[in-house]
Amino acid sequence: MAESSFTTINTNTLEEVRMIAGDEQKFVYNIYNETWTPVSLEIATCSVEIFKYGDPSYLFANLSGSVILSGSVTNQFSVIFSGSGLSGVYQQQVKIIDGHGSVHIPAQGKIVIFPSNGG
Repeated sequence: MAESSFTTINTNTLEEVRMIAGDEQKFVYNIYNETWTPVSLEIATCSVEIFKYGDPSYLFANLSGSVILSGSVTNQFSVIFSGSGLSGVYQQQVKIIDGHGSVHIPAQGKIVIFPSNGG
């Protein structure tokens, strides 16, 4: 699970993900504000952009997030990512649009996809 703050700007704050081409993974993110208080995502739009590492102009995917509302937990969302047909190094970047329309990018990290031998 990834944890991130709205106002903390760090490069590659998410744990590096390694997978084999063709694999599918569920990523779960926990979002906090600058005082590490959980941020309610109930009226937010959550997504994760995946692009070639170092080249945000080459957007591979914009994955819509599903907010996880479970009891008092309102600061989690998840996406499903498929590495089908991919190999190389990619960047994942979390994007939150809050209820006021403000865009927040609280975290990002590397995804390394190893080629499959098709076997």
